[in-house]
Amino acid sequence: MLLAAVAAACTDVRQLKVDAPEPPADFAVDVTVLTGRSAKDLPQAHLRQGKYTLLADGSLHADTGDSLDFDTRPARTRWLYHAQVEGVWDLARECGYLDPSSSSLEVWPQLVAPAADEIVFLVWIRADEADWWYVRRCRTTGVPDPQVARFVRAMCGLAWITDVPPDRVLPQRYDFGPDPYAGFEPEPPLKGTAILR
Repeated sequence: MLLAAVAAACTDVRQLKVDAPEPPADFAVDVTVLTGRSAKDLPQAHLRQGKYTLLADGSLHADTGDSLDFDTRPARTRWLYHAQVEGVWDLARECGYLDPSSSSLEVWPQLVAPAADEIVFLVWIRADEADWWYVRRCRTTGVPDPQVARFVRAMCGLAWITDVPPDRVLPQRYDFGPDPYAGFEPEPPLKGTAILR
């Protein structure tokens, strides 16, 4: 019996077959986007440094910023409906993230660091009492893997994190003309003396 327990503990997660039509009770997702020095301030939501964590209870934790890394857990952004969690499960399957045989288990996520002109995507999955993860890299001059871009953009959308609009990077002008008060209506005059008492 002890040998059977040791053999089960040593089973490679890459041999796990995940084919449930609905997410298991322990389904969780953690997405970390790491950006190099010259990959900062990109307008697309999925290319900005950030963290998106969907826990098994349906709570979605998310944030963006340079201080976020694999070990960070942001504050809760919202609760997802069961149908939305099922949508994440289905999308993970479509993007190939429910296939542990293609995971990046040889790379420890906490040790991953982007090069100066690189963006790194870490997608960690928990299901059926097992964990596995994927590491995808792209240069700022290249195009990210379309599956990871699709998955991360979906997580951004669920967390209400959007692309920066083009006019956000333009300087803002405060030109009110010669009379800055011209747009305001004058206060109506006081009528009667009762108000003054």
